[in-house]
Amino acid sequence: MTTAHRPPEVLPAARNAARAGRASLGLPRGNRGAALLAALCFATVLVISLGSYMTVCYRTLALSSRTVQGTRAIELAESGMEDALWALNKNDWSAWTITGSTATRTISGFNFDGGVTGTISLMVTSYDGSAGTRTVSVTGTTTQPDGSTVSRRLTSTSSRAPLFLNAVAGSTGRVRFKSAGTADSYDSSLGTYASQTPGYSAIVVSSSTSTSSATVQLTNAQIKGYVSTLSTGPSYSTSGKLVGPTTPVTTKIDTTRVTTSPYQPIFDEVVPTGAGTTLPSGSATIGTSGATAAELFYATDVYLNGSQVLTVDGPVVLVISGDLNISTSAKIRITSTGSLRIHLAGDMTVNGNGIQNDTLLPKNLLIISTSNPYDTYGMATNTPFYGVIYTPVSSLTVSNSQTIYGAIVAKAVTFNASPVLHYDLDLRRTVFGGLDTPYAVADWRETSTD
Repeated sequence: MTTAHRPPEVLPAARNAARAGRASLGLPRGNRGAALLAALCFATVLVISLGSYMTVCYRTLALSSRTVQGTRAIELAESGMEDALWALNKNDWSAWTITGSTATRTISGFNFDGGVTGTISLMVTSYDGSAGTRTVSVTGTTTQPDGSTVSRRLTSTSSRAPLFLNAVAGSTGRVRFKSAGTADSYDSSLGTYASQTPGYSAIVVSSSTSTSSATVQLTNAQIKGYVSTLSTGPSYSTSGKLVGPTTPVTTKIDTTRVTTSPYQPIFDEVVPTGAGTTLPSGSATIGTSGATAAELFYATDVYLNGSQVLTVDGPVVLVISGDLNISTSAKIRITSTGSLRIHLAGDMTVNGNGIQNDTLLPKNLLIISTSNPYDTYGMATNTPFYGVIYTPVSSLTVSNSQTIYGAIVAKAVTFNASPVLHYDLDLRRTVFGGLDTPYAVADWRETSTD
């Protein structure tokens, strides 16, 4: 008979020691629960962060897409503004719908990437000027495939562009103060020059591309304003000055008031035609005081000499197919009720007692010449000149130390003596007849219609 053997009995103390050894190999039950909770919290935070990041990405994409569509809408509106200006300048409203004094038009058929389409809505109030200020309102709209739209609107007032933005401008040639002179600014709409404090807005411009010499020569001239040259310049001597209201006293040439972006608009001349009166020779009085419409006069040549006086007593337009020459003690006198616009095809020499403008308003005297076969016009008189000269195809030489109120635009301008120039700021708001003046945009405002 075989006897079975059992393992020896393990004492309770040994069993407890073994259990303690196995328990020490892992975390306590309480610690294992905390780790699981921490893991769940971390996962939750990760999910929230990832969701937030995806939301930000989606919102950013949507905002970026909307920005792109907004930019396209602005581009459409700008194109519409150009179309409205074209209609104003050409006075062509054949493609527009006219209701009273308001013109409207819709232009469609614009296609962009991603199936986006565009339209332009235009409205010009008082399109013919009969109801006051012409206002152009243009809305550009983009439509996405899902039907959502983005619109931007541009609104502006439109009026004829000013011509005399500068005190003196050489359209293609140089501007030279060969000795000295001064230039400043005032506003004739506020009263006489003597009643105002001179300003610093006299701009001397040369669009000459010459690189062989300075295109604006100041010598000893003193300019309160700016000098703008396309090429070289300005040059100056020891007494030359170019200053502004904040220029330090010790600074003679303020370089912050020198620019290289001259701007002088050039407009086409519109010579009047139709019935008119032949200008009397010698001393005469023309024009009607108090008239609202200008009277038209024609002349081949106008030669005033001796003590002859041509008096202009009302609004007058004078078309001269030949030359204008004033010499000895002769003069043209514009009375306080007169205004004069001269279209000149030939040469000009204004000497003697020159042109006397009793209105003291430069806008009441305009000399236009855009087809002169002669290169040089001349003015040599001591009579103050209140007016504007526009001769972009001919050079002008002022020989005396004359006081000039107004502005000059010529091919090139030379001052041989020491002129005194008072640029009239009111000319920037004045639209002159006899020129094909385009419409320009002002008071540009952008608004969202969304």
